[in-house]
Amino acid sequence: MKVWAIIRREYREKVRTKGFILSTLLIPLLMSLTFIIPMLTDDMGGSDVRIVGVHDPSGKFISQMNDVLEYHEKGNYEIIKTNIEESIAAGITDGSFDVGIHIPEDYIESRKLKFYSGTVSSMVNMKTLGPVMSNILRTQRQQKAGVPDSLQAYMSARPDWEPISVNETGETSSTNEDSTFGIAITLIMILYMMILMYGQHTMMGVIEEKSSRIVEVVLSSVSSTQLMMGKIAGIGLAGLTQFSIWSLVLVWGSKSGIEIAGMTLDGTFLTPTILVSFLMFFLLGFLLFATLYAGVGAMCNTAQEAQQFAVPLMLCNVIPMMLLSLVIMEPNSSFAVIMSLIPLFSPVLMFIRICMETPPLWQIGLSWFFMSISIWIALKTAGKLFRIGILMHGAAPSWKTLFKVLRQSD
Repeated sequence: MKVWAIIRREYREKVRTKGFILSTLLIPLLMSLTFIIPMLTDDMGGSDVRIVGVHDPSGKFISQMNDVLEYHEKGNYEIIKTNIEESIAAGITDGSFDVGIHIPEDYIESRKLKFYSGTVSSMVNMKTLGPVMSNILRTQRQQKAGVPDSLQAYMSARPDWEPISVNETGETSSTNEDSTFGIAITLIMILYMMILMYGQHTMMGVIEEKSSRIVEVVLSSVSSTQLMMGKIAGIGLAGLTQFSIWSLVLVWGSKSGIEIAGMTLDGTFLTPTILVSFLMFFLLGFLLFATLYAGVGAMCNTAQEAQQFAVPLMLCNVIPMMLLSLVIMEPNSSFAVIMSLIPLFSPVLMFIRICMETPPLWQIGLSWFFMSISIWIALKTAGKLFRIGILMHGAAPSWKTLFKVLRQSD
């Protein structure tokens, strides 16, 4: 019952603050903008029209360039014909052109082109204009070889993909891959932000607790480990409250078919396996990192000192984000399996594996088991460090003292 009193106190102190309310409202908005702004930019294709100076001595390629750009809906390019090749460089210098292309008369045979650009960043336009010129080259060669127009159209047709999702029972349904991937990444970002943010809150809460001499009275009624458990659980419940609000909004948005920047949130992706795994990895990930952060706070007397010790923990949170693309490409590779079973990496890497291609249940269960064992060890260690930190208030314990305390029973 005494531990529950500590949990209630910690929970009420967190949820009643203005910071809790503001972060609940603002963090989803800011996270949404990180996805929406790039998507809107892509949809607009960069709203500024790019001027392309083209020297076409044969006079037969510019019209084809405009046709191909229009067919592929690349309306943000404007082709300007130049009379001499040298005027391309002059136009780029005075700002009349963004980029330029010289198309020799023997382009169909030689395949050679000259691409002019003023800056290295302008080279990204080659990724769009290159396929355009390749399309023209292919079409012209087919015409020269006498390939009928109907056969050209038949051979140049593009595939029309229909994404089909297969669930655990083998049932199939149409799905939106962009929406599915977007929701998966959003869930990963929520896990990452919540674990990092509330881990830091736990560390600061322990440091504040140490500065209050009332804690010595509390320790006369409960053990240091119980006090640590109460603090972590109380702060964790506050995080779970915030987490639940965001999750309900996400689920509601996906079930309602809300469209954001041209992408419809697909609620079929949120299967029971995804939702249960999301909740489990949040709880276990928070408990693990919060306990480790609490141990850091127990060893330190100031926030500045604690930040130095917290750097390795922050890196352990960042490293799985850096490995995310590798795991997404090969979710069942040996590398992905091993890295996702490491307790500090499991919340992010194992969960993204579940989102991409659900791994065997024994791997998911094993990651939960490893995380639970790590939490228990970290909790016992943090409780002992908290006790010695209270007893030596104002002075940093030596390494010899820390090792001695860790060998003692709680």
